[in-house]
Amino acid sequence: MTGAHSALFEALREWRRATAREHNVPAYTVFHDTTLAEIARQLPQSAVQLRGIAGVGEAKLGRYGVALLELVRQHAQA
Repeated sequence: MTGAHSALFEALREWRRATAREHNVPAYTVFHDTTLAEIARQLPQSAVQLRGIAGVGEAKLGRYGVALLELVRQHAQA
């Protein structure tokens, strides 16, 4: 994973930790590392693109999609 993708991956993992803590669930139930790595690699810009990533179903897209896309957007600008 390249530097930019690696930084986003780590930011996604931190977001996942905070989200899991907030909902009192294990982090892997939010998303697996493989899904976060794919998000960091593909840099989805829309809900449709995010939905195309393995591990992002309709429920998780509805629950976490806006936050994930915002995180990707923030890292793309940096």
